[in-house]
Parts: sequence; structure tokens; C-alpha cells
Amino acid sequence: MANEPANPPYFDGLLRRLAAKDPRTVAAFGRHVHWGYWQDPSRATCSPEEYGAAAERLCRAVCDAAPVRDGMRIIDVGCGFGGTLASLNERFSELQLVGLNIDSRQLERAAENVRPQHGNSIEFLEADAACIPLPDESFDVVLAVECVFHFDRQRFFAEAGRLLGRGGNLTLSDFVPSQRALEYLDTIDLSADEGIRWSYGEFDLTCSMSRYRELAQANQLVLRDAIDITDNTLPTYEFLYSSTAGWPNRREIELFNRATRLLEKSCRKGLMGYHILRFAQLNHSNSDREP
Repeated sequence: MANEPANPPYFDGLLRRLAAKDPRTVAAFGRHVHWGYWQDPSRATCSPEEYGAAAERLCRAVCDAAPVRDGMRIIDVGCGFGGTLASLNERFSELQLVGLNIDSRQLERAAENVRPQHGNSIEFLEADAACIPLPDESFDVVLAVECVFHFDRQRFFAEAGRLLGRGGNLTLSDFVPSQRALEYLDTIDLSADEGIRWSYGEFDLTCSMSRYRELAQANQLVLRDAIDITDNTLPTYEFLYSSTAGWPNRREIELFNRATRLLEKSCRKGLMGYHILRFAQLNHSNSDREP
């Protein structure tokens, strides 16, 4: 599938609540729209403010896995509201940053909220992740924070491989199914479920670690790091359930909770894990060993 132009209805509601400056929504999702990361999940309180901070920590975990350094050229594909670029802009200097998204509304919010500092440059680009209108070898790092499941992965990996300069890497976060879950996932289309479709749109959760290795190899990349942070993300679900308090439409609450519960159960039962993956260029790596 391509990076779909239409967002799920849940996302439309999120944008409306942000536009209305709902304080809980702004605190939790004003910067990032992805799962959170807790060092000690047992101590999570799951307030909106804590969730916003946890989402920032997840963003930093992905960027640190790359790792990002001063002076790099970086593109964040599926950049959302620009939270990852905002974080990089605050932490590093002399970066050339590009945020790409197919939804103009998200890019507008990002452009309003992210201003260059520390000698960094920032550009926002409306385009499809499967067809990025930028020259070969334009970047040192390609990032995709919790969005690759919306893309045509094969075409996206081809684009990432093309865009990376010598020694560059693709670093992303994704829900990765276990091999025992893969056979079941191959027989169903989760996006056909009404709750999933309403809440998270069209997505593909069938890319196992072995399939990621195949994708990488086909595009002169190699999987260098696979960091399982599933346990650190689990408080996300408690917060998401609580975030529906005050929604006027009970049917929408039912759909959202049903879809979110499906993801939670899959992760808690070990059928799926939340991973940070780093892919390096094969012709520039020191070793062909993979994790």
C-alpha cells in the first residue's frame, strides 16, 4: 500500500481537538502522535503530561539508535506534527532537516510549531513515502517513527536506499510480528476490521524480522540493530483508553478501544513486539553479521 492520503476518522477528531486547544489533547499529542516509552513502566501514572514526555522519549530512543550527530542531513518520513524534527532541532546543531508527510494538515501544524535554531535548517515536503522527489544520496539518516506500517514497504525501502549517502542508515520503529503469529496475520486483513479502520486506518503488520532482512538485502541494506522496547511501551494502552473520556460519541469510543485492545493483547502475549530497527548500507558495513 502507499502512504494513504486519507487519515482515519480518529485522526480527524484529534486534529479538531488540537485546533480547539483541548488541554489534555495538547499535553499528550501536541508534539508527537505515536506510542510512549517509559524507563520504569510500573511507575507510570499515564497523565496527559506524562504521556507527552514518554512520546518524546520514544522519539529520542529512535534518533539515538541512528545515531544522530551534529551536521547531519536527516529526513523524517511520515513526520506527523514535526515532533521528531523539533526534538532534533533542540538537541543538535548544523543539521539539514526535512520532514515529509502526505497530509498537508499535519505539515501545516509542523511548520507553525517548529522554527530552526542552533544553525539548523528545516524544510517540510508534501509527498508520498513511496515516491520521494529528492536527489540520490541526499541524506545521512532516514527516519520513520511509527509510520512504516502505512507505507508500501518495498517501495519505501527502495527510496530510503536511494536517498542515503555513503555510510548512511535507515532507522525506524515498528510493530514486528513473531514468526508464530505471521501465518495467522498472512490470512487476514486487520484493516478490514471496523475498529482498526476507524482508529488506525489502513496498515500492514505482517513484516516480520525475516521479511525486514529480505527487504534490506534487496536494497543494499543490512539490519544492524533490532532493539525490543515492547515492555517500555505498554503503559501507552492505559493512557489511550483513558484519553477517550469526554468523547461525545460512545460508538467511536467502542471502536477505538476495541482496536487498541487488539494491539495490546498481541504485544502482551508475545505475538508482536515494538522494535527500533537500524539498517546500514551493506557496501559500507564492517561486517555482514546481523542481530
